Amino acid sequence: MSAFSEANRKAFDELSATYNTKPWQLKLSAQVSEALEKRMDWMGVEWAKPDDRTSGRQVRLLDYACGTGSITKALGSSVTTIRGIDISENMVKVYNEAARSSGLTVEQANAVVGDLFATDVPNELQDDELYNFDIAVVGLGFHHFEDPALAVKRLAERLKAATGTLIIIDFLPFDRKVADQPKDMPDMSTTIKHNGFIREGMNKLFTDAGLGDFGFDILSEPTRMELQSGPVERTIFIARGRKAPTVWGKVSNWFYSMQDGIGGQLGVKRDDGKWTAGLDGQTQKGTAPWSAGLSGSTQKESRTWQGGL
Repeated sequence: MSAFSEANRKAFDELSATYNTKPWQLKLSAQVSEALEKRMDWMGVEWAKPDDRTSGRQVRLLDYACGTGSITKALGSSVTTIRGIDISENMVKVYNEAARSSGLTVEQANAVVGDLFATDVPNELQDDELYNFDIAVVGLGFHHFEDPALAVKRLAERLKAATGTLIIIDFLPFDRKVADQPKDMPDMSTTIKHNGFIREGMNKLFTDAGLGDFGFDILSEPTRMELQSGPVERTIFIARGRKAPTVWGKVSNWFYSMQDGIGGQLGVKRDDGKWTAGLDGQTQKGTAPWSAGLSGSTQKESRTWQGGL
């Protein structure tokens, strides 16, 4: 792990217990969630449907730099399986505690500690279940990545060929002073590598990684952040790219779709015996802390899905 990655790990480990609890942070997470909900068609994913419980079709989400789960909370009801990855062990612990308290099994939603951008990616991140995702999302973590080009390439490798979509949510360029870090939080100055991104730069990153169908949408309402130097406004964008098809990728997609379809036809039961589209089998959001769960309960707990900053 590089010194920069280690600085991020330490900072977010320290933040995990109180992460995303301040009013401005909660508003930011809600703004991102609403933006994603309005752009479900634009993202181009074939989201989970109620009849997927009989067909066995899987819709898989990779929540990268998952934090304590705000992206999972936003999209959980539209997918069937979620895998989170984060460099912070404490963030992963909070994420998984929220998953279990929401009634979700490890098979349905689970996060692991890891760094896909390391020089040598460890064996535990090479497992088959950490590939072939329908969608991968980075929610407001991209400016913390040391090498954006490498990051996009490594994430693209985890997507389904021809249909897999990468979504990156981050900020347009902003001025950053030494004192510009969130109030009442550890020093984050050593964890931020980039002061925002522009459309042309993101397009090149996606293209170089073999992603097409590029889209770049800017949220109309700036977000307000409370920093040591005072309140500031930043503008959020959502970038989209789709993995280009390959012969082997098409074969792989066909194999996985046949595997899921046969399982449903033969009555093979997964995840507590239910084939359920959306993590809680409902189309309504917000009924549980995660708004998600293949067969998860709707029992609420004080620690809800939080994170993604």
